[in-house]
Amino acid sequence: MEKRKVIAHIECNSTGYYTVYTNEEFPFGFFGEGNTAKEAMDDFVATFKAFRDDHNERTGEYIDAEFTFIYDASAILHEYKEIINLRALAEVTGISKAMLSQYACGTRHPKPAQRQRIIAGIHEMGKRCLAAE
Repeated sequence: MEKRKVIAHIECNSTGYYTVYTNEEFPFGFFGEGNTAKEAMDDFVATFKAFRDDHNERTGEYIDAEFTFIYDASAILHEYKEIINLRALAEVTGISKAMLSQYACGTRHPKPAQRQRIIAGIHEMGKRCLAAE
């Protein structure tokens, strides 16, 4: 049986606690949580496997999935707050440092267009770093 490819979303709330979920339909519900993104991802996969195995025992239906984890803007900014300089990101994106700080803390969440500007800005900063000699 081929593995189902599934997008899993990583979010971070205002207390710095991470949650992972998917919008995909499964015959059982599951999510992951943790104090770090890695903890939440590991919990998500472990919870999926436990519910999948229970579902298989009850119904005989085996479901397998391969997860691709996608960070929301707040989660990526919070997870890498020691690496990503918000002032530099503000210069690249045109989004104020104060607003980026609110996104990083999870007190506000960017709209899709802002999220795309943040992701593009992070990529641009990475390109600049890779171009250093």
